[in-house]
Amino acid sequence: MFLLLILQGCNSLSVASNQTSSSGDYNPLTLPSVDPEKYRSDKQLCFKQVEAQVSKDMAVNYNVVKFRECLIQKGYVLLS
Repeated sequence: MFLLLILQGCNSLSVASNQTSSSGDYNPLTLPSVDPEKYRSDKQLCFKQVEAQVSKDMAVNYNVVKFRECLIQKGYVLLS
């Protein structure tokens, strides 16, 4: 499971999203039914949470995994 998350995180670094990014270049995709404002707000909160715990470089795989885990814990289904 952990390896799958890492691979998904690596793949989604190069995927562009149709939603506004609030976390640098990394912007995971989610279901179209998600409220874009709430998602944007939750992404900012997760980004700040990860940033406080580790370095600010979201290109580092560990940071991406932690960021994705935060969004998943908030109930989002990430597609990328």
